[in-house]
Amino acid sequence: MNLGLDISLKLQQKLSFQMIQSLKLLQVNTLQLEQLLKTELELNPVLEAADELEEEAQDREDREEKQQEEEDLKELDGSEESIDWEEYLEEGFDLGYSYNEEVDRSDERYEPTPVYQQTLEEHLMDQLTEKKVADDVKLLVQFLIGSLDDDGYLRIPEEDIAQFTQTTIYEVEEALHVLWKLDPPGVGARNLRECMILQLRARHMHDSLTMRIITDAWDLFEKLKIPEISRYFGVEPRKVQEALDVIKTLNPKPGYQYNPDKPSTIIPDLIVEKVDGRFLVMLNDRSVPSLHINKSYANLIKRGSTAKRDVKKYVREKFNSATWFIRSIEQRKTTMLKVMYAIIERQMVFFEKGPPNLSPLKLQDVADMVEMHISTVSRVTSNKYVQTRHGIFELKYFFTEAVGRDAEGADISSERIKNRIRQLVDTEDDKKPLSDQKISDILSDEDLSVARRTVAKYREQMKILPARLRQKYD
Repeated sequence: MNLGLDISLKLQQKLSFQMIQSLKLLQVNTLQLEQLLKTELELNPVLEAADELEEEAQDREDREEKQQEEEDLKELDGSEESIDWEEYLEEGFDLGYSYNEEVDRSDERYEPTPVYQQTLEEHLMDQLTEKKVADDVKLLVQFLIGSLDDDGYLRIPEEDIAQFTQTTIYEVEEALHVLWKLDPPGVGARNLRECMILQLRARHMHDSLTMRIITDAWDLFEKLKIPEISRYFGVEPRKVQEALDVIKTLNPKPGYQYNPDKPSTIIPDLIVEKVDGRFLVMLNDRSVPSLHINKSYANLIKRGSTAKRDVKKYVREKFNSATWFIRSIEQRKTTMLKVMYAIIERQMVFFEKGPPNLSPLKLQDVADMVEMHISTVSRVTSNKYVQTRHGIFELKYFFTEAVGRDAEGADISSERIKNRIRQLVDTEDDKKPLSDQKISDILSDEDLSVARRTVAKYREQMKILPARLRQKYD
């Protein structure tokens, strides 16, 4: 073994905290950015929001106005007879009980946001308190309620519940029957089949064909074999179809409506509008406050400041962090606008005519146009939405692969094929639905050559059933 010293030079690039922060800001959407700004404002005293500056200015105006009012009151003689109350009332006042303020209809109006949403557990507990059942049974029902998943199902085996609660299987089943009588119907079911049965019972459909299909022909129902179900019960296929239409009205996830984690309303990050024949892009960041440097803290690090050295050091660190954060926000805005304008340039026909006219586009194409790395474009388009005249779309929607060329030699996008398949299925004859091969033949006649297996793949991606399961019966 030889021991010795070896000195070598090599270049190595490391991401600083500020660079990591900038990349993170690129990736977040508007709602997430608003939360990040709120956190940063709490951590960095040097940062200041525009609304805080407006509040300070408003406070100064209020103090000046109050001082002026006090001076004006001193000039009045104080006699009630000297005030013309009728004139005050005509101008909109009614002795202080209400004030008829003139409404500016140009102001934006927002729907009230619910601050609190009742959970499934709370909804069931409220009903249970009104049920007249024995205390020991009520305690067991409470345990079952607490064991439900977000969809309202009871996934824990009865044996495990009995062992954990030191009760019997019979007592667990007794409590389970109490739970089944609570709203929403189907809650507490142990599987999808039981969930449907509970909901049909709640509708008093015990002897219906729908109930018989679920209880006696579940295997056939899972495969939607309508002719076989028809022969099994000795009824017309039309009757089976009607029974299956009832099943479509059942809720497979009865507890989902009380799930506080369900997806919220999409708020677009960008807005595209056509003005004077040109498409303009605007950032939908009106809820995001503008950031500024607090002047009081900035004065502490100026020359001639009498602040202590450790105070200056602390403020300087926060000042640099705040400056970088503000620059990163501005850089985020610039990058998002550049990328969106590049997308519009490559997808001009879409923005003019709508979704069926989407052209093939890759992330690398946009990256080359804006002279940025492809990873930057990927971050900008991740989890962000744009509002157009044709609806709200995720930015990733505009990037689609080419699956071939049409008669004129232009690339055909996969999204264009999917839209055409969806149109064909929506307008097909329910009694004779189009097979994947037939759709492929139609597309070929339209100079959109797509193989049958490709049609099947896109149909499955769009969650469209195969032809035999789309067929309707008279």
